[in-house]
Amino acid sequence: MKEELTKTDKKNESTESGNKTKDNNKKSKPIYKKAWFWSIVLISVLAIILSIFAVVYFGAQSRNKQILSKGWFEIAEKNKALSQLAEKIENQETYDSYNSELKKLSALVDENKFASQKLQYKQIDAKKYDNFINEYQKYINQSASYADKIKEYTESDKEKLKVLSEPSKTAAAELKNEAKYLKDEMPSSAFSIQDILFEANKVILTSELSTKAKLLAEQAATAKDAIDKKAAENTAGNFLNAYLAGNAPLMRQYMTEAYQKEYDFNQLSPESRATTYPASFRILNNQKLEEGKYKVQANLLFKFRDGSSQYIVGYEMNVIYDTNQSKWLINSTKEGSSF
Repeated sequence: MKEELTKTDKKNESTESGNKTKDNNKKSKPIYKKAWFWSIVLISVLAIILSIFAVVYFGAQSRNKQILSKGWFEIAEKNKALSQLAEKIENQETYDSYNSELKKLSALVDENKFASQKLQYKQIDAKKYDNFINEYQKYINQSASYADKIKEYTESDKEKLKVLSEPSKTAAAELKNEAKYLKDEMPSSAFSIQDILFEANKVILTSELSTKAKLLAEQAATAKDAIDKKAAENTAGNFLNAYLAGNAPLMRQYMTEAYQKEYDFNQLSPESRATTYPASFRILNNQKLEEGKYKVQANLLFKFRDGSSQYIVGYEMNVIYDTNQSKWLINSTKEGSSF
């Protein structure tokens, strides 16, 4: 009986010892093998990933706004400068200044188009900006192309540009409405380049016609001056030839009526030329004083009839165009020292 109790006690002790060992094994199990540990790790990793994404995302949004604001501001400012130049177009030179700035605007839009391609995590404002840049690039580049051939610019070209301007204008309005942080206003002239070019075409062609007309007028005036100068000189020469010959009737043909009344024809008589006589002349100067009036200067050689000597007298003739007779006539003469 005692032996059975002893066996039973030993069995119970063995069982208790086994249970304690199992409990100890459970308590000594590594933490990474516990389910709650991995739950915490997973949540932490997700939190870190979300934090990093948030930093990247909001950083990208901040950069996007900077790129949008910078691009919009630059394009608006360049268009304001263009608008001022457009008001000054009055000839080819002032138009060239406008065209040069238009090319710079075209290059600026291309640069901003490239910059917009770097935008990340695009929201509605960035997408609206993309649309605006795409539409405006088409419009501006085509405008710059037409501007290079301004003399060939037609109303048909104007209508083609207008078709391109409408979507770019709409895109700009939608962007401005969405991106409230864009403070600068785009001038209306930014979308009316087709009208500016059309007016410039008329101004330049008119200016060229005016320049050509002015040149032709100057050439005609120069030609007329040459003809008038020659005619006045011929009148003076004919008058002096008649004077040398002592031919009063012939002289009268080259004199105004007023001068005929003032002139002393007695100096042509043989008595007046008994000792000396005019032998020859040489015209030295012919100067235009005003329209229809020339001053012709000549030296007259006088000789003594006995051949003993000679002398020179300066002769100045006022030659005018008589509109009543439609010819050049001597209106007065003046003698003096030789020229």
